[in-house]
Amino acid sequence: MDYFIARLFEQKEIIVGNLHLVPESSESEEKVQIGDEARFLCISPVVLIQAAFNDERGKKFVPPDSDEFSDLLYDSTLSRMEATGRFSQEQLTSFYKFQIVPDREYIQRIQTSHKKFARIYPLFDNDIKFEVRGYTFPFTLYAAKEVQQFVYENGLGHFTYKGFGMLDVSTNDSVQRATEQEMSYA
Repeated sequence: MDYFIARLFEQKEIIVGNLHLVPESSESEEKVQIGDEARFLCISPVVLIQAAFNDERGKKFVPPDSDEFSDLLYDSTLSRMEATGRFSQEQLTSFYKFQIVPDREYIQRIQTSHKKFARIYPLFDNDIKFEVRGYTFPFTLYAAKEVQQFVYENGLGHFTYKGFGMLDVSTNDSVQRATEQEMSYA
């Protein structure tokens, strides 16, 4: 990261499309510590069901307070954890505790104001357009520390490699954790 930041600040201006950026400073954040219980905010929609071509199941609504909601996310999380090869089979079987509890007050406020916490989103994978249902609401996750850390670092649900399911810890105080560093550039 230090190498990347040093190279970035060697540039006087960075152009991304029509966006002109002038690097001024960077902030270092301390690592977020997560335990067996964490309250998360959805930065991007969480997708519960794997989409398939000409299959409407990806758009199915699952109530967030149901066991099915937690079970679908548990299955996808454990299969992604297994695919990394970083966890033994014994560790994976020990991660049986997994429950998502949505913030009921938030969902009630959203519904009262006639807004949505679950929407249908277009998704392109291998140049094929799918439609998936994504959920955005704060929730508490009860799971082993390793599972919590994996979810925080890698996202929750399906299509995380496409940017879905990105989370932040709601008690995260980025202002307090960040230290600004002035950088000189070319």
